[in-house]
Amino acid sequence: MSDISHTSGYDLDITETGDLAVASGSDIGKQRITRRLCTNPGDYIFWTDYGAGLPQRIGNTDTLNDITSIILEQMKMESAISVSPTPSIKMHTLSDGTKKISIQYSDSTTDETTLMEI
Repeated sequence: MSDISHTSGYDLDITETGDLAVASGSDIGKQRITRRLCTNPGDYIFWTDYGAGLPQRIGNTDTLNDITSIILEQMKMESAISVSPTPSIKMHTLSDGTKKISIQYSDSTTDETTLMEI
């Protein structure tokens, strides 16, 4: 099964011919995880508990354990993520103070180990 390709923070992706681009393989899981982690609970009126709300946590005093728990809880709800092994979550602080989260997981569709950063 395929999804319409969407780059987070931008519009839908299009092909060279102007058609909507299609995501497939592990890209589907990456897009779904990004959307879930960056959506605030209550943003979807028909699914009010959807999303981790990570953007609204910027500037909060959440610890890595707090963020890890939230991410793992949300990832368990995505069918694209294998239950085993448990996803690995690491937070990196860049030289300018920006924090990045790296998530490594096994894609249930492709059986590939996938690394993504948000």
